[in-house]
Amino acid sequence: MDTELEQVIERWLATWAHIRDIAVLERDGWPVMQVGSPSRETELVCVDPGVESFTDLLRHVEGDPRAMLTVAATDVGPYLTTRLPDGVRLDRDDEALMSVVLHDDPIPPLAPDLTFRWDVDDHRTTYSVESGDTLAASGSVGVIDGWATFDAVETMPAFQRQGLGGHVMATLTVQAMGRGATHGVLAASGQGRGLYQAIGWQHRLELLSFMGT
Repeated sequence: MDTELEQVIERWLATWAHIRDIAVLERDGWPVMQVGSPSRETELVCVDPGVESFTDLLRHVEGDPRAMLTVAATDVGPYLTTRLPDGVRLDRDDEALMSVVLHDDPIPPLAPDLTFRWDVDDHRTTYSVESGDTLAASGSVGVIDGWATFDAVETMPAFQRQGLGGHVMATLTVQAMGRGATHGVLAASGQGRGLYQAIGWQHRLELLSFMGT
């Protein structure tokens, strides 16, 4: 794997740990994120380890429904076709690691009936768009060492296809650049890839996640 991709992965893990204020341990030479979320307790992240090492790593999640193993690779095919132990299931196969050189582009305006709110703490800045008392869209950004990670960017179903995703990303980008960020990185869902590609983000690696059962 080339040096640039290695840097993108390192920055993704560092900014992700920062924005969520989570500890990072190590197992078999790979980082284990202490996520502590409703969906999982831990997430072991490995980068194209090879099928043999991947098979060995599965033992860390086997039988544990709160443990996740994520593989980042240019081609996840070999891992998708590997036979899984009975105590492991495929959880996500449509995510991708994406990055961009940040640009201070114009922010699409909000419709007159929408308002916005900022919530800021030591690790993350969250921007929310609301319609009355109803959340329409939101997203968070965290910055460390010139890199920004964008997290939990979401538009509620009733407000989709109104340009709110692009508005939230543009607003968070300007905020991140004001704090010294020059590059952005994120893990994109299958649903979100189209939005990020449309605003200039580049696909870097496929992400494949497994959970214990």
